[in-house]
Amino acid sequence: MLANIKRFAVNIIASLAAIFLCFAVLDFIWLGMIASDWYQTEMAGLLREQFIAWPWLVFYLLYGGVVFVLAVVANRDKPLYYAGIDGALLGLASYGAYNLTNYSIIEGFSLFIMAIDWMWGIFLTSVSAMCGWLGFQAASKR
Repeated sequence: MLANIKRFAVNIIASLAAIFLCFAVLDFIWLGMIASDWYQTEMAGLLREQFIAWPWLVFYLLYGGVVFVLAVVANRDKPLYYAGIDGALLGLASYGAYNLTNYSIIEGFSLFIMAIDWMWGIFLTSVSAMCGWLGFQAASKR
């Protein structure tokens, strides 16, 4: 029994590490290199000069955990693309709720940012879920 607990713990850790790494690297590339100017231009009056790190960290940890449970664990015995589909659906719902709400209630939250950020969230969540699935499978084969 202890061996099973240890094996599943390794699977969980490998999967979560893959999700967090993928999410962080892709989001860094997106926010730091590709879309930075879009966000700066479109949201000029809405952005802080110094961002607050803890909400960002809490979101990453919580969202990565949800991706793990809803897209990886739910599809651990299915092909990779199932994790990708469920990740995309999770991104559709979560980034959709965030962006549609912001567009609805925040003056200056542009339609362009709403659409591009929503599409990014779908892609990012899907790819992160697939990375988590691959991490889970790789640890399972050991």
